[in-house]
Amino acid sequence: MSKLITDYEELKDQIRYHDHRYYSLDDPEISDIEYDVLLKNLEEFEKNNPNLISKDSPTQRIGSAPVSQFNTVEHLKPMLSLANVFTKDELEDFYTRVNKRLLTDYGYEIICEPKMDGAAVSIIYEKGHLVSALTRGDGFLGEDITSNIQTIKSIPLKLLSSDFIIPDYLEVRGEIFISKKDFKKLNEEAKRNNEKIFANPRNAASGSLRQLDPKITAARPLSFIAHGIGEIQGLEIESVKEFFEAISKMGIPVSKLNKISYSIDDCLKYYNKILETRDQIPFDIDGVVYKINNLEFQNKLGKVSRSPRWAIAHKFPAEEATTEILEVSFQVGRTGVITPVARLKPVKVGGVIVSNCTLHNIDEINRLDVKINDTVIIRRAGDVIPQIIKVIESKRQNPIDIEIPRACPACGANVIKENASDWDVFDGDKKIKSLGSKQEAEFFTENHVNKDLILKEVKNDGAFLRCSAEYKCDEILKGSIIHFVSRKALDIEGLGQEIISKFIELGYLKTAADIFKLHKYKKELYELEGFGEKSINNLIKSIEISKNIDLHKFIYSLGIPDVGESTSRSLASNFKEFKKIQNASFADLISIEDIGPKVASNIINFFKNDFVCLFIDDLLDNLKINRIKSPTLDEMPLLNLNIVLTGKLQKYSRDEIKENLLLNGAKVSSSVSKNTSLVIAGDNAGSKLNKATELGIKVLSEDEYIELLNDPKKFT
Repeated sequence: MSKLITDYEELKDQIRYHDHRYYSLDDPEISDIEYDVLLKNLEEFEKNNPNLISKDSPTQRIGSAPVSQFNTVEHLKPMLSLANVFTKDELEDFYTRVNKRLLTDYGYEIICEPKMDGAAVSIIYEKGHLVSALTRGDGFLGEDITSNIQTIKSIPLKLLSSDFIIPDYLEVRGEIFISKKDFKKLNEEAKRNNEKIFANPRNAASGSLRQLDPKITAARPLSFIAHGIGEIQGLEIESVKEFFEAISKMGIPVSKLNKISYSIDDCLKYYNKILETRDQIPFDIDGVVYKINNLEFQNKLGKVSRSPRWAIAHKFPAEEATTEILEVSFQVGRTGVITPVARLKPVKVGGVIVSNCTLHNIDEINRLDVKINDTVIIRRAGDVIPQIIKVIESKRQNPIDIEIPRACPACGANVIKENASDWDVFDGDKKIKSLGSKQEAEFFTENHVNKDLILKEVKNDGAFLRCSAEYKCDEILKGSIIHFVSRKALDIEGLGQEIISKFIELGYLKTAADIFKLHKYKKELYELEGFGEKSINNLIKSIEISKNIDLHKFIYSLGIPDVGESTSRSLASNFKEFKKIQNASFADLISIEDIGPKVASNIINFFKNDFVCLFIDDLLDNLKINRIKSPTLDEMPLLNLNIVLTGKLQKYSRDEIKENLLLNGAKVSSSVSKNTSLVIAGDNAGSKLNKATELGIKVLSEDEYIELLNDPKKFT
């Protein structure tokens, strides 16, 4: 029985460890599918041993029945609200007040954080176990939402042991939020189910927390990031930074955007950087927060009314404006997707004149109920094309319905909806998982402890329109060729958009491969306006030079969906040859650290397209693709070894180990397979270590890894 309990605790610890890697450190060691398999194995274990199920098990996040109302509870320490500043002068006033009260003019530490636009909560742990959670409420009284908080996967039910002592009592304050990507998916699903559409991520997060049934909360894509200190007993800390370091090691997520500053100028640099990259941050923010880092200084400064004197919020300028929709056109992208674009009455937003605004897809038009001549509110973030967030119906006059095209606006071919399929996994009659591709679903079932699982395809009505002509559409063809000749791809000078359009119109280019046949039209080119002998010769010379291309650039040039420059380099360095990439399995692809299930499925499906296969064959007849130079074993003694890292190492960081392995020629993968050469295992190694043992793969401890660095040939 003791062995059974030990196995159970180890399995739970493995999942907690991977939760910490994913949610707190944003550095997962295993793929989503591998994690799902691990969780399902835990569920299977608990199904067979129900007497062993503990409250802190990752499977027990939805253990409470619905309630009729929330209880009101007093905060041990008030949850204060922050005062706001909007200008440099106001920030300087804050800084002056702090200096005056601290009786100092030296540069003390200020911790800068993004100001998250979510729902504030207080989460309480006793001896490492989550015991309660409260909303902010009025700052003094909050509502008990413990059952709902327990459903959020980024919040640990049990703290991880760390270098810091687990305190007897720990109150962590932070923000519950829904990421931009998840919010979009949430509303898309609500639309499909004819449910209420959420106005914004903040309202969605707040409403989700106040559901009387925890199962509803669990179904919402909620996340958590800590940003404040409540009551602590049994842990001595001196600063906010030290607190963040401690709780992060305990498994609680902390923003990686936090930064220590020492002056107003440093704070303003941070503010401007966050403002400039606001659109790239995965969650909504409406400013930054400055806090005095030293806790003794915070206590000395105290508070005024309901705001602390030791912190201030620096709010962003408004990035919304009101304007009118003049017309709506439809554009065809290089992948064939047809996107509606609203032409606006020019308006200044965030310092920029805006005259165009994307409407994304048909579902977005229907969701907004937007029409031509409508007055709308638009929002701009960073340098991206703004989006319509609301129609002002009270100002609606002479509305004209947007006519959805039945034919491609570029070539006249039929327009089709871009449908997709989910793949549901069933254990008998019970659905246990829904996955986004057949390849992902098959991998899941193959690696699950239960080999009798059933797959069922669920077809979804897509939101995007697509031209049915594919590469026969001139606009799709033009987009693919522009991408093909771009600087990061073949880098062919002299082939701009206008010239490519002209060559397509004349019939010189029917695929990107026809670029290498343009020399046949040299006589005809002389007759075209703007083409002289020098420009023609330069173009042909540039085309000839491009025929000698590195593998990663060739991969990028193909325009595989979601395969950018970085992923192209990863594919090239791992597979070395193009044919191996073409024939790679799903398991081969997701074993590469920065390739997930979606990208892996896109790669496989891309190479299944008949047109693509013919096009690539034509390209390969014209190109010399340079393989990655193969160094000697003396230069790289770990050459071609496939190494997997797992567990917690004490002497080296994971990044340090990875860098050293790559420098010595090794490939670093995220999962163990029959192709794995060896595994480097630290503490709490878990499932990867077990699989390596099953397959008879050599496993090195941390000390043996250090020996490997000193004499790599010993392990080849």
